[in-house]
Amino acid sequence: MKRIFTILICLILGISMNAQNDTTEVKVMKKNVVTVLEDGEKTQVKVGNNKGIEIITDDMGDTTHIRVGRRNFKVIDGSKGTFLQIDKEEKKKEWTGSFNPHWAGLEFGMNMYSQTDYSLYNQLNTVIPPNFMDLHYGKSITVNLNFAEWAFKNEANNFGLVTGLGFSFMDFTFDQPITIEKQDGVGIVMPRDLSHLSRLKKSKLNVSYLTAPLMFEVKTPLRMGGSRLYLAGGVIGGVNIGSHTKYKSDEGKEKTRSNFNLNQFKYDLTGRIGFGDFCVFINYGMTPLFKNDRGPELHPVTVGFSFPNI
Repeated sequence: MKRIFTILICLILGISMNAQNDTTEVKVMKKNVVTVLEDGEKTQVKVGNNKGIEIITDDMGDTTHIRVGRRNFKVIDGSKGTFLQIDKEEKKKEWTGSFNPHWAGLEFGMNMYSQTDYSLYNQLNTVIPPNFMDLHYGKSITVNLNFAEWAFKNEANNFGLVTGLGFSFMDFTFDQPITIEKQDGVGIVMPRDLSHLSRLKKSKLNVSYLTAPLMFEVKTPLRMGGSRLYLAGGVIGGVNIGSHTKYKSDEGKEKTRSNFNLNQFKYDLTGRIGFGDFCVFINYGMTPLFKNDRGPELHPVTVGFSFPNI
């Protein structure tokens, strides 16, 4: 009767029991929960996996070993009475590979300037529009395609040094009816008036870069569902791989490729915060867009969001 009652309880709770030789296993939903091993010299009861609870009693009952995680408790019944001995196992260094960096993926951002300086043009006799590189922010968009990432992580997998590769395509859409060109084809960058065109739809400078980051990323204990809040910061280097201007009106469109006195290399400071596969970022340009004394001194800033690991 008692055995039938035990079987009924196991069926109701979804528990299965498997007794083979001197080993008894209790399973819940096919997962081994309790294991009892008797070998004639000792009785060993293990609850959960190797990081759970384990109780070992020798055949004479003189010593009982109780392990909870990495702590061992020995209850020893000796000639001088019963006493407790406690020690701690050395933590094993394991590489779990669970750290997931957040660089590779797709990013979208809006471009603006943190600093502007047009004093170079004060010495010219030619009248030029003031602040001619002012932007139409809604159309000054950056699209980043980050296609590779590598991470050097700590053993606890809660922070790491992240690097990788990507492409950055930056549009600087002018707020005034102008485009830019190099004076006489070799000189400083100058604006060219486009106000004579009927219904100028857009005019922009596009710059493309090959980029590589060096960021320190930290996973915090804060969670949202199954995702952890992460913070990252560092630098992003870039090399200019192409640039062109383009404008479009009712009279047609024109595209001109040139280096426009742009700096060949750049580096940005970046800061990022996100949950899972979504984050917001800011890239602060430390290098002017144009070479020194070859155009206005402009430091781009990009604010946007990314979808890493898509």
